[in-house]
Amino acid sequence: MKSIRAFLLRRLLGGAALVLLGAGIAVSVIVTRSLEAEFDRNLADRAQAFASILFQAGDQIEFEFSEQLMPEFVRAERPSYFELWIEGGPAFERSESLGEGDLAFPDGIGGEPRHWTAPLPDGREGRYLGQVLEIHHVYPEEGPERPTPARIRVVVARGREDLVAAQRTLLQQCAGACLVLIVLIAVLSWTAVDRGLAPARRLAAAVDALDVQHLPESLELGELPSELRPLADKTDALVRRVDAALQRERRTTADIAHELRTPISEILIASEVALRDERDFGSARRALATVRGIAWRMGRSVSTLLQLARLEMGAERFERGPVDLGPIVREALRTFAALGRERSVRVSNLVAPGSVVAGDAEVLRIVVSNLVSNALAHSPPGTAVECRVERPRGRWRLVVQNDASDLVPEDLASLSEPFWRKERSRSDRNRSGLGLALSSALAAQTGLDLEFELEEGTFRAILAGPDEAGPAAREADLADLSSRSLP
Repeated sequence: MKSIRAFLLRRLLGGAALVLLGAGIAVSVIVTRSLEAEFDRNLADRAQAFASILFQAGDQIEFEFSEQLMPEFVRAERPSYFELWIEGGPAFERSESLGEGDLAFPDGIGGEPRHWTAPLPDGREGRYLGQVLEIHHVYPEEGPERPTPARIRVVVARGREDLVAAQRTLLQQCAGACLVLIVLIAVLSWTAVDRGLAPARRLAAAVDALDVQHLPESLELGELPSELRPLADKTDALVRRVDAALQRERRTTADIAHELRTPISEILIASEVALRDERDFGSARRALATVRGIAWRMGRSVSTLLQLARLEMGAERFERGPVDLGPIVREALRTFAALGRERSVRVSNLVAPGSVVAGDAEVLRIVVSNLVSNALAHSPPGTAVECRVERPRGRWRLVVQNDASDLVPEDLASLSEPFWRKERSRSDRNRSGLGLALSSALAAQTGLDLEFELEEGTFRAILAGPDEAGPAAREADLADLSSRSLP
């Protein structure tokens, strides 16, 4: 469907044309039948008029025909015809228009009039009426000598050209009326459709006028019909999402520039130190080691950004299967044990071996590693980090919990944004601020949920998904859990 306007006009005009055509046919049929019935009644009236001018006197029958009262039977142009017979005898009267011709009286006709269509003596199409009339006007006195009333056979014929002309005029008038109505309906339909589509044009104009660099807070569309309101609301919501995505992209671009500027400046300074004194090989080695460390951090950030981009484009492929969270959590805690000792953070691992969940093993390893690293890096010294698995009905949840007195509820929405850092506590230059962003993207791509909660200074990162492991895994989680603390 290329055009709603054309679709609606075609349907409206097509429907109106069909209705008018049906109505016109019905009207023409009804009126045509009425005209034919009126035409036949006129013939019957002529036959009854003959009965009124037939008289019987004894055995003689008199017929007092008047040319002034019935001129159609004597005129030369388009005449009418009649012929009368005494029942059982010859014809005794006929119209002057017949000349030497005769009309036929079909068999089986009685006192009720019968009509039929046949050519007239002059070749025109005609309409006939036949009837047997009984003469009631008799002159003899009453008594046994009174003769039996004569029965007269009458045939009256008249040309159908007037009827055909009336029918043709009727059809022309019906066709003209239908055309006029179609034109009126077309004008009214065009006006109605145009006014009905005005809100859609207003919506299109508002969307077309949007400037992606300065998106408004909301689309000003005024009153809209109920059919367009959902579309307008969805469009407004889309504009909000596009605006948020553009702002996030701008922030990310600025963050990338900031993140690269600092290590590049460090590389330049280290290079200048190495080049300043060619004879101090120790200083040059230290400068190269610094450059190597900076390059490693930059490479890690770029690799993470590339992986985020691949996730957004849907270029990554994942394999879903049963995964034991116990070894994965244990491996992550072992990897970052030195960070926990450095910050004097106590670690409680309540994830028992056999805690089987459904997911991609490598994705779960990356996400769990980032959650554990984030908890250890941002816990205040002397506090505790806890890892546990919960299994509410139909779900599993890996909870990584730590103290976070510096966070506020408004920060939770920003935790999954690239390069976001909380002041002071998230200013470690060895941390790029991409871990939680990558974890959120990986979770979303594999059908998992990564949520953040903050309750009375306790921060929880919760990775959750549908429980497909079965009762055995739930029993393993409940069996023989013990706390494990890293020194």
